[in-house]
Amino acid sequence: MSHVRRAVHLLALVFITGTIESYACDPCGLHNSVQVPGIINTLRSTGLQSGAVTAGAQQQLSTFNVRNENDLRTTQSDLELIKSLSVTQMSLGYNVSDTVAAQMNIPFIIRNYDRFERFQKVNDSEAGFGDMSLTGTYSPYSYNDFDSRFFVAAIAGAKLPTGDTGSLTRVATDDPATADQRIQGRGLTLGTGSVDVPLGLVSYARIGRVVAFTSAQYTIRGEGAADYRFANDLLWTATPGYLFLLGEEESLSVSVVLSGEYKGDDRLNGAALTKTSANNLYLGPELFYSMTNRMSVQLALDLPVSLDVGGAAVKPETRLRLALSFSF
Repeated sequence: MSHVRRAVHLLALVFITGTIESYACDPCGLHNSVQVPGIINTLRSTGLQSGAVTAGAQQQLSTFNVRNENDLRTTQSDLELIKSLSVTQMSLGYNVSDTVAAQMNIPFIIRNYDRFERFQKVNDSEAGFGDMSLTGTYSPYSYNDFDSRFFVAAIAGAKLPTGDTGSLTRVATDDPATADQRIQGRGLTLGTGSVDVPLGLVSYARIGRVVAFTSAQYTIRGEGAADYRFANDLLWTATPGYLFLLGEEESLSVSVVLSGEYKGDDRLNGAALTKTSANNLYLGPELFYSMTNRMSVQLALDLPVSLDVGGAAVKPETRLRLALSFSF
């Protein structure tokens, strides 16, 4: 199955970009600049308009399932198991021209998890701002008329270490084997403590009422807090759909989203943590509504169809996403 998943990832990337370029992921720091609303949803709605200010907010709620929790309780005296993760991404952007735009993204994160101390389970939570990112968007080509529309855009930026890294420092004194058991792969921290570089491509095509939106982002990660290094990661999406409403003032599309996330092993003090990798595929519906070229609403549900979490006890269940974008 792992070979099949890798083949699907590769074929999807070739379909999306024509090159091996890509975006970011849920288990590795929550920093997905390409999927943050604002300029991207504006591109989907109308394209870049010189001098426009864009603002957006996206709420993503992820839930997780813990395998063999009773076994873990009796074998691990100090452990954290993530149960749910709420990420609210806020963005503010400016269209420098019809082809160039800049955007700032700030996430607010709430982690709900079970903490085991001396084999006793305690429900706990952590909330705060995550790492801020600054991105630039360049759209070298776009075409738009009533019968068809197309654009392609490249995105690059930097994620800055502004989020709290207290969860990382708690495992800093562990040897890698102990840290691997404590972390279990997902939702580890609000901030990574590293400077990272997201690189991505997005495209949109419409012929009549048939639409397709694709995105891919690859994030190059630096050394983080407490000698912890998150692995470079990839997120891609392919979103074919149909416009049930298409007018001069508003539009509504219903789509199917196929998405994937891939990352290797994180490292602590240079040693690989084998329960931190991910190679997952999701499938689910999406609604995208745009009104008067000034506002858009996006609602999507991601359901896992193939999961490989490197032997970690925590597996993702569902992701629910709601996004609002405005252009002024």
